[in-house]
Amino acid sequence: MGKLSIDNRYFGKRLTVTSVLLLALATAAPLLKAQDWDQINGRDKVHDPTGAWLITAGGDQLTLITFHRGGTVMEDVQGESAFDPASVNPPKPLGNIQTSPQHGVWQKTGWKTFAATLIAIQSGVDAEHFINVFFRFDKLQYTGKLTESGDQMDLTLVESNYDENGHQIRPPDPPINLRGVRVPLEILPQTGTTLPVPVVSPTPAAA
Repeated sequence: MGKLSIDNRYFGKRLTVTSVLLLALATAAPLLKAQDWDQINGRDKVHDPTGAWLITAGGDQLTLITFHRGGTVMEDVQGESAFDPASVNPPKPLGNIQTSPQHGVWQKTGWKTFAATLIAIQSGVDAEHFINVFFRFDKLQYTGKLTESGDQMDLTLVESNYDENGHQIRPPDPPINLRGVRVPLEILPQTGTTLPVPVVSPTPAAA
């Protein structure tokens, strides 16, 4: 009895059942590998920040930051900045300053460490001419380290400001320490009764 074969109209050849099975296995392999490296539940999350995180410095203000697999990163700050430009030197004749979401890039620097740089645009309203006017750029530089589980991270943030020509306006602010927790994946009908919120340990008092 001859082997069962299937006509292949695209290549003008006949594929045996053995060939079809080998082709199916080759196609399935990349899918299995992708599942194995899942960022939420897979082994890779213990040393890769890819995913969404809730961040705090220990005060009332919270931040959501997302590290994308391709090396880009986005951040939204609770309320985004809104302040009186008269409090900034030099002041500008603008209304309250608003800050765009932060966009940037990130890369790993070690097994559990990484760095990120993000840029935000600040602008205000010129009430006299009813136009939106550029105020300054904010640059946020993060260094981070994942905890052993990969579900939390410790971050250090340094912020600096630049004018419309990209020149630094003043020296960077002192570093700020932050703590982040990974946003968990819940698949319905499962739904948790609490959310993991990052807790920052108080800084020990100076002796």
